[in-house]
Amino acid sequence: MALRVAIALVLLTASVASAQDATRMAMARVRLTTDPKLPIGCTTLGTVDDTSVKDLRRKVVRLGGDTALLSFPPNDLERMNAVVFRCPASSLAPAAARPPAPPAGPPPPPPNGAAAIQLPPPPSGAPPPPPPPGSAPASK
Repeated sequence: MALRVAIALVLLTASVASAQDATRMAMARVRLTTDPKLPIGCTTLGTVDDTSVKDLRRKVVRLGGDTALLSFPPNDLERMNAVVFRCPASSLAPAAARPPAPPAGPPPPPPNGAAAIQLPPPPSGAPPPPPPPGSAPASK
């Protein structure tokens, strides 16, 4: 009898641990953003709010979401409001895997108003021969 209780306790502990790991993994995958363009094409699930990022992520997972659009009320600087979304897997590709957006227009001007220095191209043909030995000034 004691052996059965011990086995049941081990199995129960293992299932609770695996459930916690699954919740922790789901919380780690939650994307938090303030960009309203990110959840376009996603399904809205509801809203949540909290003062803790960890608790906010937990609430997003409980609603079945994977993305939260954050806002911060001006009268309570510790609170975060979030609209919860479930997005298609294709829209959640990591930003590093996406190709960079092509630059729009001419390149920005150099900082501090400095003019861009345009160096002439190197002359075509063979490079000049090295200077004769002893013609260079002596180094100190």
